[in-house]
Order: sequence, then structure tokens, then C-alpha cells
Amino acid sequence: MSPIFKVRASYGLMLLLVGVIMFQMGAAVMRSPLYFLDPACNVPLLVTDLMVGFAAVRAIWAAVVQVRAHRAAARLFCMHEEPDATRRLNEVYRAWGTPILVVRDEGFVALAAGLLRPRIIVSTGVLQRFGPEEVEAILQHERHHCLNRDNLKRFVSEMLAQAFPYLPIIRPVVAYAKTWQELFADRFAIAQMGTSLHLGNALLKFAREGRIPPREAVAHFAGTALEYRMLQIIEPETAVKVPLRLYRPVLTTCCFLLLLMLSGSS
Repeated sequence: MSPIFKVRASYGLMLLLVGVIMFQMGAAVMRSPLYFLDPACNVPLLVTDLMVGFAAVRAIWAAVVQVRAHRAAARLFCMHEEPDATRRLNEVYRAWGTPILVVRDEGFVALAAGLLRPRIIVSTGVLQRFGPEEVEAILQHERHHCLNRDNLKRFVSEMLAQAFPYLPIIRPVVAYAKTWQELFADRFAIAQMGTSLHLGNALLKFAREGRIPPREAVAHFAGTALEYRMLQIIEPETAVKVPLRLYRPVLTTCCFLLLLMLSGSS
């Protein structure tokens, strides 16, 4: 089974189960007027209503937190923009159609930022410490995140994880998808560069300098699955195996769905 198919299948299964559960909850909310007709329905319907309210509040809160973090990061990046370097990189990579913003920072900052209009953020520290080929490999990696709308996918995934913390299927699927997002971005960069040498050198330098503290709503170059990414570069002939154990999470989620359906029909 190919990794991309496995990612899509696991994510589709998660969305299917969550969608069915949301439908059952919505149906229960529509039956709420029965509170006044049949006292026996009070307890299950009340519990379901509380769960719906809890999920809605958590989802809205997660969305607000992520949007605020994204806007704060965008303002910070704009305040520290390096106009000349930004203009130069956008001219060099004009054919990509992906905007690039260079910020004044001596640290290792390389990420894709933005939900609806993603762009590449890179620091002057990266431009100074890396060679031209390594910089291009880093930018190609972030370009894939932008083209694939990975930030928007992470935004939705985090909303689901926050809204339904009692559904065990969400967290492992989201973590699995994030890992493969990085691996797919590396594969894209290697394909565009024609070699894994430059990307491998960049990853080694990032590993030596330490990881960057993560921000909301952004995808960092060295923020996730560094060991799998290095393995993919060191042993390109060997298939990378990222564990995904869904038997218990799926079984538990299905049991929850069954209880929800039984309580709704009682």
C-alpha cells in the first residue's frame, strides 16, 4: 500500500466516523423538544446536547486561537522584513508563483505560513549560513507545503482534535498525516533538485543547531519527523515505515458511535 493512499484512507476513515458522529449528535439535538413530552428521554438527550455544546465551543476556541496566532506571526514577520532580500528571492523564483518573505533573524527560520494565501518565510540567518543549493532545497520543501495547502489541513485537523478529544481515532491519524506531509515535501524538494545532497546537508545543520519552537498555523522545515526524514535521505532505496496503529482507536470510536445511536433511538 502506497504511503499517499494510506494517508488518504486513514484520514478519510477519520472524517467518515467524525461525520457520522456529528450527524447523530445533530439528530439528537433536533429531538431536544422531547424533553417536555417524555421525561425518560431527558438524560440521554441532555448528555448528547452537552457533548454537542462542548464540541462546538472547543472547535470555535481552537479556530480563534489558531487565527490569532497566525495573525500575530504575520505581523511579526512583516515588522522584521528584509525588503532587499525579499525582492531578490521573489525575482529569482518568480516562476514558482509562491510569494517569499525574508525576515531579519540570525536564527534558523524556514516555514510555510498562511491559511488561504500561504507563503514561504525564511530568515537572513538561513541565507547567510547555507549555500545557494541548500537554500533552494529548503525553499522547495516549503513550496510543497504551500502548494499542498498543508497549513489549512493542519488548521482543520487541530479543530477536530480540540472539538472531539474523546474520539481516540483523531490524534494518531493527525500525527501520521503530519509526518507524511514532511516526507512528501522532502521528496518534492529532492525531485526538483535532482539530488538529496543539498536537502540532507540542510537537515544536518538544522539538527545540529537545535529545533525551532513551533508556532500555530505554520509548517516548520525542521519541526516534525526529523528522524524519518533523515532515514529517507540516507537510505533512499528503503521504504520509510511510519507506524499507524488504528485498531483500538477505530474500535473505541465505533463503540462510542454505537452507544450514541442506541441512546438516540431509546
